[in-house]
Amino acid sequence: MEVNWTAFRDGLAGSIAALPDGGALLVGDQERPECFVQFMFSQSRILAEVASGWDPLARPNLTLEQTAALERIGWPAPPLDPSRNHALSLSWPAPSAEYRRIADMSVAALREVFDIPSPGSLAYKAFVSPSGSNLPMPRLEIPSRPDLWD
Repeated sequence: MEVNWTAFRDGLAGSIAALPDGGALLVGDQERPECFVQFMFSQSRILAEVASGWDPLARPNLTLEQTAALERIGWPAPPLDPSRNHALSLSWPAPSAEYRRIADMSVAALREVFDIPSPGSLAYKAFVSPSGSNLPMPRLEIPSRPDLWD
């Protein structure tokens, strides 16, 4: 049975909260891997980002309308550098409501900005840095596809 957006959001919130120090989680569209959200935990902070910076040829990844939509959802604009992703940072540990808020914003970006129809279109890559060892994320209920972002 395919997971719905509400169940995916709940699994994402739990997965973000469970990241170990050095853990990274990237979730994106299997057909368009440039459409993703990612989370990195380092020491006492979790950095959450949504793909919105420039591509390898220095072209914007998003239209002006998509950029405005991200900011309406609550993703802060990159300060002074439009080549960077929209991102925010939260202290760790955070209240469960904060993980849920980040998951809500991430799902809104995937659905509303990237037009991903369902979590069935998604895959993830998760690992622990610096070793690069695989980090299973069963709460997401989507496939692990590290090959999409190598």
